Amino acid sequence: MVTWNQIKRFFGRDIWRIDDTERPLLQRIGIRLSRRLMITGEGFMDNNLTSYASALTYSCILAAVPVLAIIFAIARGFNFGNVIEEQLRANLSVSPDIADTLFGFIDSYLAHTHSGIFLGVGLLVLLYTVVMLTSSIETAFNTIWHVRSSRNIYRRTVDYVTVFLFLPILIVVTSGFSLFLITLTSLFSDYVILSNTMEFVIKIAPMALWCIAFVALYKLMPNTHVKWRSVLIPGILTGALFQVLQYFYIHYQIVLSSYNAIYGTFAALPMFMLWLNISWIIILVGAQLSYANQCVDEYAFTKDSQNMSRCDHDSLCILLLHCIAHRFAEGMPAYNIHTLARETNLPHSMVQGLLDELVTVGILSETLDDTGTHRHFLPTQDIHRLTVDKVINHLDNNGVGRISLRWSKNYADWNRIRQLRASLTAKDGNTSVADI
Repeated sequence: MVTWNQIKRFFGRDIWRIDDTERPLLQRIGIRLSRRLMITGEGFMDNNLTSYASALTYSCILAAVPVLAIIFAIARGFNFGNVIEEQLRANLSVSPDIADTLFGFIDSYLAHTHSGIFLGVGLLVLLYTVVMLTSSIETAFNTIWHVRSSRNIYRRTVDYVTVFLFLPILIVVTSGFSLFLITLTSLFSDYVILSNTMEFVIKIAPMALWCIAFVALYKLMPNTHVKWRSVLIPGILTGALFQVLQYFYIHYQIVLSSYNAIYGTFAALPMFMLWLNISWIIILVGAQLSYANQCVDEYAFTKDSQNMSRCDHDSLCILLLHCIAHRFAEGMPAYNIHTLARETNLPHSMVQGLLDELVTVGILSETLDDTGTHRHFLPTQDIHRLTVDKVINHLDNNGVGRISLRWSKNYADWNRIRQLRASLTAKDGNTSVADI
């Protein structure tokens, strides 16, 4: 009989040591699926994604009125304002008072554009809420992908504002496309096959658009290289689950109308916040699954490297420095994290962590490429004078150099032991990293 400890040992350790290449097809699929689910579950708990979902819920509520104001301003310019308003009122059909209050805020926000106030404080509030929301999303995604650095403030402002300016246009275009299909269906109602096809397209179009949106979000939002094949299935699953959640939110609000006795006219608010929170949890789980798809083959190595010995840590730092110095000496383009991980066959996250540490101690410097998306690494010192001994010394002195000064003065052997540790040098410590 299989015990609980055996099950925990299998999914915690043994499943990563199975060679699935020679297994039957169904077993291979089951093993790979189990590995991805394990990575997703562990990442969900370790990264505390529920807290990120709560923070994003707050950010969305804060940014709701300014973003909707932009959407309605552009939609009304294309005479599609009524279409979007009808859709939003349909979603809040159980509590029309909330819809009236929301549209009152939007109309008031847009009214200030004629008085010039929007160009001052209103514009600053709009930019702040947009950048804060998108920065929170990027932070959550970077945490999932173990990316330590975010986009710089210039790229954040330009990229995020561009997205939110094109988002209303996309909504207007999709709404116009839906109206076009509905009109086309009514014109060809006598043709059963064509009419049924149009009705099917109209029903499936919202989910297809959401799937495309989530695939693009998972690909573009993390500040690292993400493969399209890694985000395709998570994007489709997230789009489908999002549509299901939206269906239950719209059609089952009436079942929970007992909230009226507690919240009165604001009964829709807790339901909206709950729906928004669950939606973000689904989105973040999809992002975690995208990470699992891309990193499943190196996850076991990465997991073991968390307990890496100091000897292996220093040796890998020297290995990365040797590769960077060798390429620099030949006048070739500098390595980025992705190319260096591929060159050394090391996990992407491990290479990223070691390079960040080498930048922190001052041995390497990082630069951005012309697109501002990839970090490239260059040595900060003469590579022929950067010896192994210097590298070890930089790593030794990383952090606070004089801990507990009062304690060290009262402990007689402290300075002697510290000098002894500093005098330890590798056998070939005077060899430069370029000459290894």
